[in-house]
Amino acid sequence: MNSPLFSIITPTYERPALLVRAIRSVIGQTFKDYEHIVVDDGNDAETARVIRSFKDPRLLFHQNSTQQGVAAARNTGIKLSRGNLLVFLDDDDEFCPDILEKLAEYFSCPNTRIGFMWTGITKIKDDPVGERIIDTKIWPSRFKTQESGVVEASSIGIGFGVCIKRECIDKIGLFDESMTYASDSDFLFRLAKHFECATISESLIKIHLHDNPQLTDANNNRARLEMRQKILATHRDLLMMYPQLYCVHYRVVADLAYNLGLKKEGRRTMIAIIKKMPLRFSYYVDFLSYELSGAAYCQSKVNRIINIFKKLIKMIFFKR
Repeated sequence: MNSPLFSIITPTYERPALLVRAIRSVIGQTFKDYEHIVVDDGNDAETARVIRSFKDPRLLFHQNSTQQGVAAARNTGIKLSRGNLLVFLDDDDEFCPDILEKLAEYFSCPNTRIGFMWTGITKIKDDPVGERIIDTKIWPSRFKTQESGVVEASSIGIGFGVCIKRECIDKIGLFDESMTYASDSDFLFRLAKHFECATISESLIKIHLHDNPQLTDANNNRARLEMRQKILATHRDLLMMYPQLYCVHYRVVADLAYNLGLKKEGRRTMIAIIKKMPLRFSYYVDFLSYELSGAAYCQSKVNRIINIFKKLIKMIFFKR
């Protein structure tokens, strides 16, 4: 049996109604050379029924007898896969119809040095009356500097249309199954450290926000903070190479700490960030806002203030 070009890996846990949408988005692809591996981490009878209802030979199904976590489920999918390119799709999200076609076109160039890439995303709020677009995020096709590429690659989610050459897995290994949260962040750090990246600069995946339980829910913030600190300690060598990378990721730690009421932890982190990049005005504004209200200042207002400040600096010091 010939191996497909793509192996799409979807971990799922007791969300059969949402899973239907994800599977349909794969079946509706304009590019057909793929296998779709769904790993059920809940041993759920309804999920099994949903899979059987599709009757598609490209749809492969594996059920864990006991819950092992999302990292283990993704690893199971990788181990079962046969494709040269691995793509990850969460069970509550969906592909746009031509995402595989455009990824295949990009990787068809035999001389590309890119090890992995991702696409633009559109965040969707699932309301009772239908879908509501919250935000669309597009990245440049190539990054101007190594640092900017590493910053972006280590900050996205694995479900952002991330597509990986199989050889990358051979180099960096699988997801860390000891991490209950943020295992994809650790995985992306390792990818960014060893391989060049690129993006397709158009939105080709819908990220759905809904009222079902999600790992990013606020009640998981304590565990997310602990896992984030563990990840950053593991990758400290890379963080120390790039000041912007350090600040972006420790800014997440500060935000979680302040939201949890851990003011000393948040303050210590923000001071370290400011020392790392003392000319970044937005960090001072955020620090003040955290201390006064426990939350970051509205970013859109911060950006406007920063732009005005930059213009004034140019007028005063650089005008000829």
